[in-house]
Amino acid sequence: FAFFKLTVTCRLAVSNRVTPCAVLISGLTIERFCMTGGKSPVGYLTAYLTNLYLSADSEKVQEAIEAGIASATMFTANKDVAYSDTQLRVAFDGDAVLFSDESEQIFKEQGLDKFFEHEQLNENKPLAQGPLKGFLEDLGKLQKKFYAKNERLNCPIRTFLVTARSAASSGARVLKTLRSWGLEIDEALFLAGAPKGPILVKIRPHIFFDDQMFHIEGAQKLGTIAAHVPYGVAQKYQKSA
Repeated sequence: FAFFKLTVTCRLAVSNRVTPCAVLISGLTIERFCMTGGKSPVGYLTAYLTNLYLSADSEKVQEAIEAGIASATMFTANKDVAYSDTQLRVAFDGDAVLFSDESEQIFKEQGLDKFFEHEQLNENKPLAQGPLKGFLEDLGKLQKKFYAKNERLNCPIRTFLVTARSAASSGARVLKTLRSWGLEIDEALFLAGAPKGPILVKIRPHIFFDDQMFHIEGAQKLGTIAAHVPYGVAQKYQKSA
């Protein structure tokens, strides 16, 4: 696998089995390289100060997630879409990606009404962090370098939250959690259960992270490169489906 350095503070590890990353890493130089002779590279990721690990091998990604490393399984888009070549656009799901799966557990096990009730009761209690919270934080550090130069409007990195949550019933807790972490997200889109694929077509992110395969598949069909984060209670329901 190879390491592509966005700056001295952000390193992207890419498995040699991943082909769709060409869009994401175009123009970046390989700073470090590791040949493992077919063995799992996961043991080296922490030593390499990896901010994000991407692979087409779901077993290695699962191993990395369990080791506490931000990781996702890459899936190619089903059709070609034009992406910005001047701005890196990264879209994240919320629950079980940026945040823990605690609220999703309520939804899966007790239903939508109990989920809304739980979120309203806990509106001012920050959610625990999810597996990609650190990666959003790293992107934020890069953005602040441009903000310090009065280049906020021309920043070459833009982040998006694309969540199935409803803004009215469960969105406040998400925004308050990000604020409590001291993190900014450029755009937050609350879809209230609507499909994510069409909104992703408008955003045109270089990569979209989600914990549920039906969202990944919906994104793929409409031309979005998507990455599955194998974390949280949704994985149990996907395996049993």
